[in-house]
Amino acid sequence: MRINNQTCKRCINDKTVKHIAFDKNGVCNFCNSYDRIADKLENRQYLERLFLSKLKNHTHTYDVALGFSGGKDSTYVLYQLVHDYKLKVIAYTLDNGFLSEEAKTKINQLVKELGVEHEYVTCDMEILKEMYKVMVQKYLSPCIACSFLGYAVMLNYATKVDAAIGIHGRSRAQMFRNYAEDVDDVFKPFILEGLKEEPRSMNELVHDVILKIKGLVDARLAERIEKNLLNDGLQYGFREFVSYFLYHPYDKEEIIKTLVTNTSWRVESEEEHFDCLIHHGALYLKDQIARRSHLLPEYSFLIRSGQITREEAIRAISYTHPKKQAKLELRKLCHYANISYRRVMLKAGIYKRRWW
Repeated sequence: MRINNQTCKRCINDKTVKHIAFDKNGVCNFCNSYDRIADKLENRQYLERLFLSKLKNHTHTYDVALGFSGGKDSTYVLYQLVHDYKLKVIAYTLDNGFLSEEAKTKINQLVKELGVEHEYVTCDMEILKEMYKVMVQKYLSPCIACSFLGYAVMLNYATKVDAAIGIHGRSRAQMFRNYAEDVDDVFKPFILEGLKEEPRSMNELVHDVILKIKGLVDARLAERIEKNLLNDGLQYGFREFVSYFLYHPYDKEEIIKTLVTNTSWRVESEEEHFDCLIHHGALYLKDQIARRSHLLPEYSFLIRSGQITREEAIRAISYTHPKKQAKLELRKLCHYANISYRRVMLKAGIYKRRWW
């Protein structure tokens, strides 16, 4: 896919990226914002000390509650927490209705290998379907539904099982794809507070995030999510919730090597997102809307953090999703959420032709 219009002189973000702005040198606000926290993100001694300070148990039932999808990143985090940090971990998986059999097989095998307790967490089916319906009709993105539901479950779960802290395994590229000082991203506060030695209370932080989410989704639906998925945290207080890779380097090849050497985890059908039965459909839809690869901001982060070159990123975003499979997956999603497939594709076509 081509890069559109004005493009950042440093990364490959272009004018199709929401809230982008360029300075007099043609560098985007995402690159400039990254530079202002880069010293902290690259100070491994400081980050390791900060991470260790968050692992003080204080006599809870578990040291860590970990969101676990069976993918390489969360599997690596689980292995490190158990093997290197010697922590008592309980893992859990949100079954959002589209969890693949390959993921379930990997999850069941790995928690057994590592001697970790595990639970599949399910949501009320009506909330799931309504969340997908609202997010697809409003934003043409089922991934937003998964993000909001997943974060609600993760924020609540540590309190529910009495874990000292909640941890997730999103990569730095995923976390920082929308990070800029002048962009009000819902999840940015978790990054900023996670880098502080004395962060704000989680109750205050979650309260602010809930208010933002209410502004993005149907208010009635947001209240149902709050009541059904955040009840334990709201009643008893939320535990600190951080990303493992905010404090540790992310090296995909090293992650895979570690897992292949020490566990039964292997690349089978796909390397990324094999856990989701509608992954290709969701990305195809978002690519159509953006008129370029939806992953462009993630590759831009990899450039500015020195992990790949600009040329490598441009080649990577040229990948196109298998159209036939993507459309089959979208039909499955629309049927599940009782949405008109024809209207979804029609709206995607309108977005694709729109000038930003």
